[in-house]
Amino acid sequence: MTTPPEKRRLKHDLGEGSSSAPISRPPLKKRFTGSYQMQPVTPTAEKAPPLVEPIEPLSPSPPPASPIDINNLHQYTKAELLQRMRLEKDKLSQYEKRYDALEERYLDKEIQQSLLRIDWSLIQSEITFMTQLLVTVEATQPPAVPTRQSSLEQQKEWNDANQMAIKQLCTKVLTRLQTWSQQVELIEHNFRSQHDVMQQRLIVSDWLQNEIQDLQTSYKRGQHVLSDLQKNLESLLEQTDLLKGNVAIVKTELDAAKARLEASVDELNAVCKRQDRAKYQQETKPKQATEDIAPVQKKKKKVVPVTSDHPQTTLEEHQLILSAREKELDQLKRDRQLLLREEERLLSMFSLTEDRLAETEYVKTLKLSIEHYRDRCYHLDQRRIEIERETDRITLARQQLVEQMKSEKIAQSMAMEGEMRRLENDLTRIRGQRDHFQLMVEEQKTKESREREAQDKMVAFAHQGKQRVIALMGRIERLKQTQTMAGPLATEFEQFQQLKEKTEHTRLLLSSLEMMERKERPQEAEVASLKQYLDNWKHHPSILAYDQLLLESQQLSLMIEFFESNEGHLLESIDHVASIYNKLEEQQKKVFDIAHKRDQATKLQAEKMKYAQTFSQLTSDKEKLTITVQKLRATKEARQEVIKQLTEKEKALEQQVSEKEETICKLRRTIEEDKTDLEDINHLCEDYRISIEQNELMVTELQKMLKEKQKALEEENKLQQQTEESLEKLKRKWEKIAQGENPAEQQLIDECEELRALLKCSTCRQRFRTHILIRCMHTFCKHCIDARLETRQRRCPTCSEPFGANDVKNFYL
Repeated sequence: MTTPPEKRRLKHDLGEGSSSAPISRPPLKKRFTGSYQMQPVTPTAEKAPPLVEPIEPLSPSPPPASPIDINNLHQYTKAELLQRMRLEKDKLSQYEKRYDALEERYLDKEIQQSLLRIDWSLIQSEITFMTQLLVTVEATQPPAVPTRQSSLEQQKEWNDANQMAIKQLCTKVLTRLQTWSQQVELIEHNFRSQHDVMQQRLIVSDWLQNEIQDLQTSYKRGQHVLSDLQKNLESLLEQTDLLKGNVAIVKTELDAAKARLEASVDELNAVCKRQDRAKYQQETKPKQATEDIAPVQKKKKKVVPVTSDHPQTTLEEHQLILSAREKELDQLKRDRQLLLREEERLLSMFSLTEDRLAETEYVKTLKLSIEHYRDRCYHLDQRRIEIERETDRITLARQQLVEQMKSEKIAQSMAMEGEMRRLENDLTRIRGQRDHFQLMVEEQKTKESREREAQDKMVAFAHQGKQRVIALMGRIERLKQTQTMAGPLATEFEQFQQLKEKTEHTRLLLSSLEMMERKERPQEAEVASLKQYLDNWKHHPSILAYDQLLLESQQLSLMIEFFESNEGHLLESIDHVASIYNKLEEQQKKVFDIAHKRDQATKLQAEKMKYAQTFSQLTSDKEKLTITVQKLRATKEARQEVIKQLTEKEKALEQQVSEKEETICKLRRTIEEDKTDLEDINHLCEDYRISIEQNELMVTELQKMLKEKQKALEEENKLQQQTEESLEKLKRKWEKIAQGENPAEQQLIDECEELRALLKCSTCRQRFRTHILIRCMHTFCKHCIDARLETRQRRCPTCSEPFGANDVKNFYL
């Protein structure tokens, strides 16, 4: 009877055709679900993973056993093999734990490195943002953080370059801030050195304009930088979207590989089941053959080896197939583990847990910044409310100022309207006077034209008389010739001589008239220039007096011309000459009539007497006219002086008007400057008010802190006094105990001290209670209450009830 082959023996398939003994295997459940691997266990094949130190066993283990020869497994018992398997399994679990711990440490270091990279990149971005805002937009960007795969030399080069770039940026920012602070100090020095308010305002306004320009340029730079940051943010969002897509693709690939792995595991389970069934069938067939009849065994002795060899080869083939499939499964498991690790690494890179995120410094700083910004928002909200109140108050003041300005403008406009009306009335009056004077001038011009026409006629008549006189002179010469021829006409000759003298006198008169006309011509030119001057000064208020004087002077000049021309006398002389001419004609008729000549001589004598009388009257009239002309010239000079004085007054008034206009312009400018100064002062007052409020808040906070410190100091003093009292009590007790005194007496003494302490003040514990507060009925010493009243901390030390000086009363124990 043949024994069946042993079942659960270890077997290592090395591809050989035969083996000494079959290998025992674990059950199917452990085979395909556990961490069992169908690998040969050899001492030379054990290698430590990279970057891992040699591991010491975590638990005490027995001394290492001798290595097992895989080719001679049948020499060892089952207990030894199981013990060896347990030892190897414990080692494997220890290695796996160590590997997990190292992997966790590696992941923690990677996370810390990534957080450090993020923090450093944020610091760099903040520094560059500050430089771009304060200095220039085109600032040199620091080099990017190197990747993990970079070498140490590359990291050192990056560190040096980054250090230099950040130093440059920080120096630029620092120089900018230093220059700004120096400018502020210089402006403050200039502001304090100037005692003139206008100069101080100019300095402050120039500084504010420069600051506004700097803020505008920094705002533009900030807008440019924000646009660049927006673009970078968009690019980073696109990259994150791409990475998310890649992670999703990797997840889908992992799911597909997992599904394929599960399908292959199911196929292997089915193959293993078929193999077990075939093996079971092969093992049951020899048993049936042994139970047959002996003759049948004899007949089939030669056939049995053939049938036994055939199942042996098929079983080896199936085992080879199974080992290959198991190797493939192990490879797939390794790939699956690697993919899972890669997935975990990628997830750890791009997604952190909430606990780790909460433990990071960046999250803590963010929380602190959030709290800071909340407080800042609350402060700004309070500040906004205060500013709104201040703006309401300022708007009310501004409305009051606007109303005052409006009322002032209305009053000024009313005054200006009254002045304009008065000026318009004056203008209408002056225009009426000017029109009246123009009419008078035109009338005078017409009169002058008429007089000139009459004068021209008189001149023409004088020329005619002159020609007639010349003709008479010719006739007289002829008469002389005739007289020379006729001697007895001596009397007529004398008469003729007299007539000749009269004609010469008339010639003199005519020459004087011509001289007077020549003198009048420059006077007329002067009058024309004066008229032009008057036409230029028609709109002046002193035209009235000047025109009146001009009219009077013109009238006087006309009178002078009239009297000087002596038109009547000329006419009389002309008539006289004409009568003489007639008489000469009569004399020609009566040349030879002596009686007639005697009558004519008598008549001539009478006429001579008459002419002598008329010449005396004319001379007297001439003297009177010269006197009147002198008077008129004196009045004319006086009037001219008056006109000069009026023109000087007019110039003085014009100068005064121009000066007043200049003063009005200056006043307007000063008003505008005062308005701007008021606005600047209002702004400065607002700034000072804001600073005062901030200082008041600081003062209140400092007062609160001082009160808290004082309370803490008082409490510490109280504690110190209590400890000193307790120490003194303990010393007394110790002395009494050391001296062996009576404890009852000591108890009485202690009670007396306690009662005495109750009678003492609760704040200083040195003086007795002498004063009471009516508000809360607490008692203290006088010194403590006086100190509270002097420092204006008028609150009860025990209950913090406010009290006044009237609430303090004395009492006696």
